Amino acid sequence: MQRKIITRLMLWLAAIAPLLYAQEIVKPPDSTQALSQRWDWAKAQANQTKYKKGYWIGYNIKRLMEENSTIGSMHIENGRIYRSGKSLSELIYGIDIPLESLRSYKEKSHRKVVKDVGLFFLFDPRDGALAEIKESTFELSVDFDDFPLLWLGRASDEQSFDWLERLYQPVTSIKIKEALISAVGLHGPSTRRRTLLAGVLGGNEATTVRKQAAFWLGQIDDPEALRILRQAARSDRSTEVRKQSVFAMSQMELAEAEEALFELARAQDDREVCKDAIFWLAQKGSDRAAAFLKEIIAKGTDTEIQKHTVFALTQLPDKQGTPVLLDIAENHRNITVRKESLFWLGQSQDARALRILKKAAQADGAMEVRKQAVFALSQMKSSEAEDVLIELARNQNDRQICKEALFWLAQKASKRGVDLLKETVQNDADTEIQKQAIFALTQLPDGEGIPVLIEIAQTHKNPAVRKDAIFWLGQSEDSRATDALVKLVRGK
Repeated sequence: MQRKIITRLMLWLAAIAPLLYAQEIVKPPDSTQALSQRWDWAKAQANQTKYKKGYWIGYNIKRLMEENSTIGSMHIENGRIYRSGKSLSELIYGIDIPLESLRSYKEKSHRKVVKDVGLFFLFDPRDGALAEIKESTFELSVDFDDFPLLWLGRASDEQSFDWLERLYQPVTSIKIKEALISAVGLHGPSTRRRTLLAGVLGGNEATTVRKQAAFWLGQIDDPEALRILRQAARSDRSTEVRKQSVFAMSQMELAEAEEALFELARAQDDREVCKDAIFWLAQKGSDRAAAFLKEIIAKGTDTEIQKHTVFALTQLPDKQGTPVLLDIAENHRNITVRKESLFWLGQSQDARALRILKKAAQADGAMEVRKQAVFALSQMKSSEAEDVLIELARNQNDRQICKEALFWLAQKASKRGVDLLKETVQNDADTEIQKQAIFALTQLPDGEGIPVLIEIAQTHKNPAVRKDAIFWLGQSEDSRATDALVKLVRGK
């Protein structure tokens, strides 16, 4: 009986919860008034009602954006978008926009549609200060933290700009300034938008605020905005702002934007900007960009920039950069650049890399290149790459590479690799190689090498090998090692 009462009580509480915690939304009597008049109404309403903890004022603007894109709070699971509560549309207007109207998050659609974007401003009633800003499209949900929302309805871009400028003036918080710049950036292309953002970018605000302005200048294909970003990338006082300006240009689809990136990538006097321009050219992935990266590798004189360009080659779409990486690894005159290429070939998992890596590990004239090739082989997941490592580890005539291969086989910790380590310790004629195999056994995960080390310490015929095994058992905190050492001391 008691269980039934509790169950009914829980069901009743669940039923009335939305009524107890329903979001309070207050709307002006005349939604056709200018935004400034509606805003004054909201402030008066807040003062009259005496909201003690805080209140939101919100309005919406129109934004042209890709049909599958959203702005606001959400989480993505298995490629689909989920929200935490009612849609903003249902909350304000009683009309839900189901998320099923959006395709899978992974599906890209470049078709543009006009969407409503809500801008929400939280005020502290104690001093009237702006405390937080949220933005959201209407198919997502917004958590207003149980504070009332004074909803003003639609605003034109010009009205919104007027109000955002007015809000910006007294603000001292960098976080709030960044949020206000983001709100400005959400508006459609206009001279007013560009002027506001450019003024912040070129002004005396904190670096993070100016970076935000640079970002939003790059979100619309505006030739004048490109000119402003180009100038900032060349001469801004802050490296961070210069780099952000490069990124912003990379987001533009203007042909002139890619040309600007080429120009910055050639200007190696500003290394950080040059490197960023190279990276974002690779992300754009044009045929011209691929040829340009190859040229930098072949003719460049700055090793740091060449190394960065090697990485950029890995970012080209459809593995366009792999043939160039193979050529660099085999033929480039700069050993440091070759090593960088070997590293990224190992990360690529490309079967074409195996021959080059094996050749470099076995026969290159520079030992540091050979060791890098062994490491790169250890990063590949194919059984063929492990075959090569095992082959190198068995070659007793090449002690340095043999030791290197043994170490990296231990890091991979495959059954074949572990078996080879055991075999090497027991049967190899070279004490140094045996000792390297012992060290490699200490690198196996979860103490897998401890039983083998104990056996070696107790029974191996070579005293030097036994001593080495005892040393590494002493470095271990494994209780099995401690027990074995105690027995050895006691002569058992």
